[in-house]
Amino acid sequence: MDAKKILVAEDDAFLREVYKETLTRGGYSVITAINGEDALVKIKEQGLSMVLLDIVMPELDGISVLKKAREDPGFDTDHKIPIIFLTNLDNDNEIKEALSIGNGYLIKSQLTPGQLLADVGKKLAGNTIK
Repeated sequence: MDAKKILVAEDDAFLREVYKETLTRGGYSVITAINGEDALVKIKEQGLSMVLLDIVMPELDGISVLKKAREDPGFDTDHKIPIIFLTNLDNDNEIKEALSIGNGYLIKSQLTPGQLLADVGKKLAGNTIK
């Protein structure tokens, strides 16, 4: 069985590498994006099982990335690919908007590698994480 393919869109190089290494050790295939424009290109790739999408990124924020991706008729029209937002924000309006268009959010400052793997596994199994 092929490893599930996860896109990690995170502009912070250290966090991006931590998430990539953690998920790779957990048995996932991981591709990364360094900013919103890069994420938009990669989010439209075929075969993604999940997207971890930072909200605050240069060039295009994560919420705008998902909105633009969903405008493309070829992208996940059934919304089956879990899109999980990554944030350190505590802005209720941004979190509400993220939840209205995505499948949950993870607060980076509270996220350990073990918790990341657990939450990704739960979401890929169809369970709620937040």
